[in-house]
Amino acid sequence: MIEKIARDVSNKLNATISRDFEDMVGIEAHLDKMQSLLHSDEDGAMFVGICGPAGIGKTTIARALHCRFASGFQLTCFMENLRGSCNSGIDEYGLKLRLQELLLSKIFNQNGMRIYHLGAIKERLCDLKVLIVLDDVDDLKQLEALADETNWFGPGSRVIVTTEDQEILEQHDISNTYHVEFPTQVDARQIFCRFAFRQLSAPHGFEKLVERVIMLCSNLPLGLRVMGSSLRRKKVDDWEGILQRLENSLNRDIEGVLRVGYDNLHKDDQFLFQLIACFFNYQDDDRVKAMLVDSNLDVRLGLKNLSYKSLIQISAEGTIVMHKLLQQVGREAVHLQEPRKRQILIDAHQICDVLENDYESTSLMGISFDTSTIPNGVYISAQAFRRMRDLRFLSIYETRRDPNDRVHLPEDMSFPPLLRLLHWEVYPGKCLPHTLRPEHLVELCFVNSKLEKLWQGIQVCYIFVYV
Repeated sequence: MIEKIARDVSNKLNATISRDFEDMVGIEAHLDKMQSLLHSDEDGAMFVGICGPAGIGKTTIARALHCRFASGFQLTCFMENLRGSCNSGIDEYGLKLRLQELLLSKIFNQNGMRIYHLGAIKERLCDLKVLIVLDDVDDLKQLEALADETNWFGPGSRVIVTTEDQEILEQHDISNTYHVEFPTQVDARQIFCRFAFRQLSAPHGFEKLVERVIMLCSNLPLGLRVMGSSLRRKKVDDWEGILQRLENSLNRDIEGVLRVGYDNLHKDDQFLFQLIACFFNYQDDDRVKAMLVDSNLDVRLGLKNLSYKSLIQISAEGTIVMHKLLQQVGREAVHLQEPRKRQILIDAHQICDVLENDYESTSLMGISFDTSTIPNGVYISAQAFRRMRDLRFLSIYETRRDPNDRVHLPEDMSFPPLLRLLHWEVYPGKCLPHTLRPEHLVELCFVNSKLEKLWQGIQVCYIFVYV
């Protein structure tokens, strides 16, 4: 007891206002917005959520809040990285006891506290004004264990919950939520430059390279920080090589953070995530539902789940937006599958092999083919698409313009019968083959093609919507 009193007195005497976050780009704007939420009910205890995608800075904002306002509370506690704490293998009651023991040990600065009932937090904190941060919550049981009711805590208490999953906040009736937005272009540039050059602007000769990084990271703070640190003190030539590599594959540290949300999805939602990453980013949600109407996916529920978990955003107009780095996570997930089990093909060399050698598949649903990435042209077999009976989505495009024809068609080529998306840039033929059955098509798109007419004769189109 004497040691604990001495430790508490020492902590209070040594407490100083933290300056750790003073120079952090954009933090003051976040804190101002959070402060208005935290002060909306001066008297009662309150729960407040901080929600947004992985890597956007939720934990950083919560830490800055904790540092700035801790002195106004009798006790404070920052419970970091709660994600996965419900996967320990013990029963639910034991799990909740363990979480409560951890919180009480932290808030009272007393290691190894033991409790024997789930009323312990309310019993010990109901008369105290406390500030508690529950960071990276990914399961409702965590909130039920640590902050089930506001009356567990004394008047003026604040419990801040950070999460990627908006649904958890709604299920726990947390309506005061701060949705973290992406930084502006100016702030993104300053975030990156602070980590890359330890200043707020790029040195002479690095300006265009900095813009490439910001575009590559799409303003995600995690990406900007990791990339800035990894490129610090590198020469211009080194930057070029590193950026070329990262344009095709994610930095391991960035992927490790972003992939967690994907890994925790139901397998159906994982496949929908892959489809959006490969075909449907920036598409209208009604169009995506039409594309997948004959699939076994519950698209409405899947889109809702992905949106709740901050893996996509759906605008007021219904446009699906997946962040560029999350899109790379989805494409990497496709790459990691066993080649023969893939439902989506995006690797150019494998696609060439499939199109030239009559690959037969009853599970292949989509091909996304960047012809700019192949060294030579591809000669499509006449029977290649006929053997892909379940192919629904075919997107052939080029990210770098090439005046030469890289895709060569046979005279009697057949398209798969159930095709719903046909997007083909620089289509080399003057007319589509008569075997194309457009009754299932939702979108037909040809850019920079040599088409003079769609097809010979008359074809019946039922839901031929986007041309």
